[in-house]
Amino acid sequence: MAAVPVHLLEAGVVTEQRFAALGGAPAALGPAVSERIRPDKKVRIPFVPRDRWLTAARESCRTLAEAVRSTMAAGAVPVVLGGECTVVAGSVSGALTVEPDLALVYFDAHGDFNTLATTPTHYVAGMCLAHVCGRKVAPLLWPGARTISDDRVALVGGRALDPGEAGNLQLSRVTRVAFDREHPDAPGLLAWARRKPLLIHVDIDVVDPAEVPAVVNPVPGGPRLRSLADILSALAAVATVRGVELCGYDPQRDEGARLAGPLADLVAAAAAKAAVPVAR
Repeated sequence: MAAVPVHLLEAGVVTEQRFAALGGAPAALGPAVSERIRPDKKVRIPFVPRDRWLTAARESCRTLAEAVRSTMAAGAVPVVLGGECTVVAGSVSGALTVEPDLALVYFDAHGDFNTLATTPTHYVAGMCLAHVCGRKVAPLLWPGARTISDDRVALVGGRALDPGEAGNLQLSRVTRVAFDREHPDAPGLLAWARRKPLLIHVDIDVVDPAEVPAVVNPVPGGPRLRSLADILSALAAVATVRGVELCGYDPQRDEGARLAGPLADLVAAAAAKAAVPVAR
């Protein structure tokens, strides 16, 4: 079988200046990822914050949505290297245009399910999963944005939840899957994902910070990087991986760039198992 074409989309989008270092992740990881996946196309998503970071993030997410849409419409698989998790607002909107039955597997140590009514920090990335599930966060809105039904979403590894977002999740239809030191096989995830077309979102802080410390908000108790690689392979064996994105890596906290290779390997392995469904 011929390899599925891959488009590498570099989207160093952040919403606040204090997290600006995350915006450097695509430049730090891009060369290693490109070497491994040899993308048919590379697209750099412009992000020019100046003094209005939220406006710039919204515009970048709109551009990313179009890049994901055109990639999938061309029969290729998007691989997104992000800054913050807010890139999911663009990737989901674009992917749903082509794949209306899309399911989202969202790996994160946090819930990202606050709303303006529950957030203790007003950090937009802490609301982005709620946003794509229809709990709208005004600064991320753009014309034509699409949202995913929350019963098509699995939050995997969320172990550090604010009280408000825990309540929000309890009232939602999002499937929560344990993925931590005690549950390295993410029990129930494969059964949930079976035969679905998947967009896989990975915030690398889902891994234990003892192994991957280069993140903004580390949460102890996570699984090993090897466990994450294993579950990504297992997902590809039971479902159709339509796209992959990696977020949350802070290159300024990675002395000697020692994590660039292992993270590029993770992305490349997931991309290699991605597929485009045969037209019916």
